Amino acid sequence: MRVEQPYGERYKEDSFSEEPKKRYFIACEGRRTEYQYFKGIMEFGDEIGIHPLIEIIPVKHERNTGSNPLNIYMEAKKAIKDVSNFFPGDQLCIIADRDQHSFTEVQYQQLVDADEKKEIRFCITNPCIEFWLLLHFCDVSEYDRAVLLENKKTGKRTQTELYLMDKLGGGYSKRSLHFSLNYKDKIKTAIQNSKNYATDYRALEHEIGTNIGLLIEEMLA
Repeated sequence: MRVEQPYGERYKEDSFSEEPKKRYFIACEGRRTEYQYFKGIMEFGDEIGIHPLIEIIPVKHERNTGSNPLNIYMEAKKAIKDVSNFFPGDQLCIIADRDQHSFTEVQYQQLVDADEKKEIRFCITNPCIEFWLLLHFCDVSEYDRAVLLENKKTGKRTQTELYLMDKLGGGYSKRSLHFSLNYKDKIKTAIQNSKNYATDYRALEHEIGTNIGLLIEEMLA
């Protein structure tokens, strides 16, 4: 993985010489959707209410980077080791889906341990990132929780993706998120809706929910 340039330059003219108050280094299991979402958070930060001295820095996949969340953590940790602007108080955030088929209990516990040691911020969505996106449109109470948690595939689409497609009027692409059109004005709704479900990373190993809302709420604060 490699540390890239920060998303956007959001400093006010009268504070251009100030250092960011906090940096969030974002390393995602997915290669597209999550990075597009956090790029949108930064690009439209003024409208959303993100503090102007917060910086979001992507730690992105190399061609051979494995997608397993534990792999992402190990490689991202190496990538930021020699970064000159990683200071105490900055956070390495691992953004992952709770895929029980490829993300074993042992691996999950290792990321929980890393979070408890303050080595990372473990941000997990169960069953997948599309659940967090779906919360922008509804509180998800209209769907069966067991069906959501199982998240079976129909063709190439998971059940959660199909629900999200319905809210978007039939179209959803991991390659093109359309943040400003579909999500920008609904972030606080998503944060509030997420609090109806599990938000603690220990509970999220087996329960439906996400703690991405807590991360963004911190940026807003």
